[in-house]
Amino acid sequence: MQKIDDGLVSALAADGSAEAVVRVRTPWQLGHIARHFDVKARFPFINSLGIRCDRRDAVRLAAMPEVVSLASVSRVRACDEGIGSASEATAFGVEALRSGWLTGRGTTLCVLDTGVSPHTDLSVPRDRIKEFRDFVGEGEFAYDDNGHGTFVAGVAAGSGLASAHRVRGVAPEAEIVALKVIGESGETGAFTILAGMQWLFDNFERLNVKVACMSFGAEPLASADPLKAGAEMLSRSGITVVCASGNSGIGKLRSPGISREVITVGAVDESLKVAEFTSSGVYHGAYRPDVYAPGVAVRGVDAGGTYAMMTGTSVSAPYVAGACCLLHEKYRALSPRDAKRIIIASSAVVDGVRVFRL
Repeated sequence: MQKIDDGLVSALAADGSAEAVVRVRTPWQLGHIARHFDVKARFPFINSLGIRCDRRDAVRLAAMPEVVSLASVSRVRACDEGIGSASEATAFGVEALRSGWLTGRGTTLCVLDTGVSPHTDLSVPRDRIKEFRDFVGEGEFAYDDNGHGTFVAGVAAGSGLASAHRVRGVAPEAEIVALKVIGESGETGAFTILAGMQWLFDNFERLNVKVACMSFGAEPLASADPLKAGAEMLSRSGITVVCASGNSGIGKLRSPGISREVITVGAVDESLKVAEFTSSGVYHGAYRPDVYAPGVAVRGVDAGGTYAMMTGTSVSAPYVAGACCLLHEKYRALSPRDAKRIIIASSAVVDGVRVFRL
């Protein structure tokens, strides 16, 4: 098997040096690599290190029997098509809740995104943002300088208090852990995403995190994709991971939504037609996305304290993540695999694809 992925080969040829993720066979081999190379970050949950290397370093690493792979570091983008005025939005989607007693109470959702602002619908009368960590800057208190993460959190878990419950999330009583892994521009690096995943892996049991929402994506690698590996390790640890498929169209799936072990979500419009921008396709023999959900002109909370509209698979993913919170509330011993099975089985087949809508 080729240990060095083609993207890293190209990056090294163009610039002479590049950041890379080195994965080893066992965690105790990380120390040996760290002593001999320029380590920038550590991700022991996937037996990996983030390094800066040149071509000579790459060749040396590839020759080591303990090294499994060297992967290039992709840029990661939030999967939205833009935020607009709430008055422009179509009134459907998160407002169309199935009546019932499930609210997400007793579950915790982790939102890995641009942060979360303490909007009325998330923090009044009780602050449901139970923990915030900033991997981009040094913020101590919850904030969102982009707005994307706040909108995502609202679709999944907004209470609707500020709109007299007209704009409400799917699991309005779920707790929220907000990890700011994406900057103000809506972009970030794989090292930052992996750092957030590592923190979640280390803390999810303490915080009772049952569901993680990842409304971002990167160009997938043919093999040894670090974001895919990270999402899969979280899933294997007991977290139901929900990912956006991406907004790049047919044949252009985004990582970590390429994984078979997560729930990958595409977008449909008000008529339940697949949105043209939705990334879809086949990765290693498996078609993605698994399901489609509302993702065009959906109303939700704005980081400024009001409401806005967003379009993109970034909206569809938290819709399903909120539903997974409801499942975990009802079935306390639910596994990520069972959650995915129920979501898929509960989806209606519309024009050949599975559409999930409460």
